Amino acid sequence: TAEYARDFIPEIERKLETSYDKKLQFIVFNNLADLKQSNLGLMNQMQYNTGGITHIIGNKVFIYFNGDINHFDRQIRAGLTRVLLEKIIYGESIGAQIKNTTLQSIPKWYIDGLVAYYSHPWDTERDNIIKDGILTGKFNKFNHLTGDDAVNAGHSIWRFIAQKYGEQNISNIVYMSRMNRNVESGFLYVLGISFDVLVEEW
Repeated sequence: TAEYARDFIPEIERKLETSYDKKLQFIVFNNLADLKQSNLGLMNQMQYNTGGITHIIGNKVFIYFNGDINHFDRQIRAGLTRVLLEKIIYGESIGAQIKNTTLQSIPKWYIDGLVAYYSHPWDTERDNIIKDGILTGKFNKFNHLTGDDAVNAGHSIWRFIAQKYGEQNISNIVYMSRMNRNVESGFLYVLGISFDVLVEEW
């Protein structure tokens, strides 16, 4: 786990244009059942889904090994990405975190989708889920999505931004959202279009 993390940190720091200097701990469980039974940080089953969203408490990343090294790899990437994103958005100091509490209302797709974008390559299964969601109107209320729908739609829209506007703009959007303490202003300032227009384009 330490070797994988050391390999991934420079890549994710480069993509998000930030660095993480604090000590980071990975707590690895033998399986998902053991992880769910942990009382560390009073975790509960509702915090996990089939998408494998990695749980973070402070500087601790909770992951498990199910025998699939690729799945394990994705969890480590997801953990690192989430830690760096939360540092960018909320800051590291208590004062910065209090100041940025207005960003607590960030929709689920925003961070979960970005974590998925950086930790899991796009595949035909996710492509089919998105096509089905668009055709059935499941994604019409984008900011109200939860669970796997939020992860998949968020992954897709960040991928769309990277393809159409350039991946370097993703970190700029995140920074501007923090500076203005408003998610939608990040898209407007960096891309020059409102979030509603962006969703229509997507």
